[in-house]
Amino acid sequence: MELSLEDLVIIKALKENPQITQKDLAVKVGKSERSIKRKTVLLQEKGFIKRESGKRNGKWIEMLPFC
Repeated sequence: MELSLEDLVIIKALKENPQITQKDLAVKVGKSERSIKRKTVLLQEKGFIKRESGKRNGKWIEMLPFC
């Protein structure tokens, strides 16, 4: 399991606020929206996070019990 510090910061922010938008996440983490989009897609592909109930009214679910 290989996560960067940036990945862990993103996962922590998603855990604190599962309804956060990628735009708000970018502001919170200090990255561009494009970077956040790219990172969230990679984290979903690796099985670390998932999006539940769609884009508009959905929420993020972290799949790591230790974070």
